[in-house]
Amino acid sequence: MNKKIRFEITSSGEIKVKTIGMNDEQCLNYVEMIEHLLDAKTINSSYTEEFIQAQQLQRHNEVVQENEKIKGDLMK
Repeated sequence: MNKKIRFEITSSGEIKVKTIGMNDEQCLNYVEMIEHLLDAKTINSSYTEEFIQAQQLQRHNEVVQENEKIKGDLMK
């Protein structure tokens, strides 16, 4: 998936930004850049569901690898 940044400007002037296609911490690298470009300050920030799912999958894979290593060590 292509990496994108979606901007929404509400009728009250609030700017909402959402990263798309960034499943790791790299999305956080854009916060400071966006604040600078917009001369704005982040008021509220949260991870996207896409980010959370990627982190859960990564953690699952780490646990599986660790379990396989332990199993291999026990078989010696």
